[in-house]
Amino acid sequence: MDYKQKPGIFYGWVIVAAGFVVLMTVWGFQYAYGIFFESLCGEFNWTRGMVSGAYSVYLILHCALYPLVGVVNDRYGPRKSLLLCVILMSSGFALMSQINAPWQLYLVYGVVVGSGISFTFLPVTSTVTRWFVKRRGTALGIAVAGIGIGTMALAPLAQFLISQFGWRTSYLIIAVLLLIIVLPVSRLMRLNPSEKGLLPYGVEEVGGGSDNSLTGTRDFTVREAVREKVFWILFMIGAFHIMAVQTIMLHLKTCATDVGIPSMVAATILGVVGGASVLGRIAIGSISDRIGRKQAYSIALLLMAIMMLWLLKARQPWEFYLFSAIFGFGYGGCVPLPAAIIGDWFGTKSHGGILGVLSLGGVLAGIGPWMAGHIFDVTGSYDSAFIVAAAMLFAAAGCCLLLKAPSIKPG
Repeated sequence: MDYKQKPGIFYGWVIVAAGFVVLMTVWGFQYAYGIFFESLCGEFNWTRGMVSGAYSVYLILHCALYPLVGVVNDRYGPRKSLLLCVILMSSGFALMSQINAPWQLYLVYGVVVGSGISFTFLPVTSTVTRWFVKRRGTALGIAVAGIGIGTMALAPLAQFLISQFGWRTSYLIIAVLLLIIVLPVSRLMRLNPSEKGLLPYGVEEVGGGSDNSLTGTRDFTVREAVREKVFWILFMIGAFHIMAVQTIMLHLKTCATDVGIPSMVAATILGVVGGASVLGRIAIGSISDRIGRKQAYSIALLLMAIMMLWLLKARQPWEFYLFSAIFGFGYGGCVPLPAAIIGDWFGTKSHGGILGVLSLGGVLAGIGPWMAGHIFDVTGSYDSAFIVAAAMLFAAAGCCLLLKAPSIKPG
């Protein structure tokens, strides 16, 4: 096949747009668990630790499946991966409307929903990475900005649905929306530019060919990648980052309502985290193309760490909104960088598999949401949990200083 860039809109931007919509819908409703949190605790008289535990099970399983998801996506492509996502998540949210016991919550949300969401983020980011050499950080930033838009729009929507229809009917509505939005959009995805007779965006400017050897990057296998010290530094950075983010996404709304802020206002505070993360994903993703990935990563993590300490004293709505804006910007900026770094330093042939193993750091982070809920049950405050999260983020920012591209060895 003659690979040439064709006139008109490069199809890679269609991939970016489709990925944006998929991540917006799936992750927007996923982060709405924090909106349902009080309803679940209140109706069944469950402790925060108990309800948080189901979220931790989801997070652990979700991240544990990433190596498998990476291999599946590398072999079968994003359309099959996203089909599994739609089937499992729509079924899981429908089943959530029927739960009555803790074991059902853990099975349905932790296992079914947790398995389904595993087949979204990695397939989208790995696919976008393959379509771009030039402007890779920008493209990834735009795609993953969907998560932020989803959180900003769908967290308040979930609160509205609960107030109008109750939490059970709301979960049924969400199940239907996932099915009718994500399934058709996911059909636009293609794993490699070659499927459309194209080259990755910008590859001609750096070498003129279609493989990484011409761009100065050798394709590492998963086994070769995990032997590199930098891989494990990235692993720990990701684990610390995920623990802090997931703790906030689950507990921020209840933290706000605990000090007297109304539920809808608290839901919009959580939504602002998502909205600000959109700016962070695009801005820091783009900046990383200019100043370097590790510098951008460190800046984003430091912003998050500082705001975790600010949250300790937040009591007024404006203080929570300020937290959400700055923390969200930093959190969003971190999201596209691991996929971009892997593409830059380890190549794209096994990108999904390498990113999948890297994402196992989220398994370690899974204790974070449960820990925060348990700490509140014991002490009546989230302060200790937020201090631990801040310390981890400062440590992650320091680890960024140790990042260094692996030496390119003969294949």
